[in-house]
Order: sequence, then C-alpha cells, then structure tokens
Amino acid sequence: MSSKKVLKLRQSILKYNTELSNLKSDLETSEEANIKYNKLVIKKAICKKELDSARTSLIQKFFKKFAHNPNKDAKLICDYFKS
Repeated sequence: MSSKKVLKLRQSILKYNTELSNLKSDLETSEEANIKYNKLVIKKAICKKELDSARTSLIQKFFKKFAHNPNKDAKLICDYFKS
C-alpha cells in the first residue's frame, strides 16, 4: 500500500483519538455524546484494521490465503436458513 494511504490512516487514527478524549467527559451526561463516541470507536477500529492489513507483505497474504482455517468447516448461522 502506498505511503500516502498509510500516512492518511495514521492521521485519521490520531484525529479519532483526540475526538474520543474530548467526548469522554460528556459520556455519562449526554446520550448523543455516547452515540457519537461509539461511532468514533468503530471508525477508529476500521482504520486500525486497514493499517494492519497495509503492513502485511504480499508473501504473508499469499500464505494466509492458503493456510488451513479451522473455522472454515464450521457451520455458520446463515447455513441453516435458505433464502
């Protein structure tokens, strides 16, 4: 992944950290602040996941694709319902 994208993701994470720290004082008193806080936590988690995937090399992605996944054979809840 390009360094511009990695830099943008890092800046987004820092921005979310500052916004989260500003909202922490209002969490107990305001329901709107609580909802906004939860949304920001989710956005921050998405950015962190994208950043982690950007750090993995192509070789790691290749082997991860072909590695045995023990949960692959497990039944999912969507397997029980046919649409």
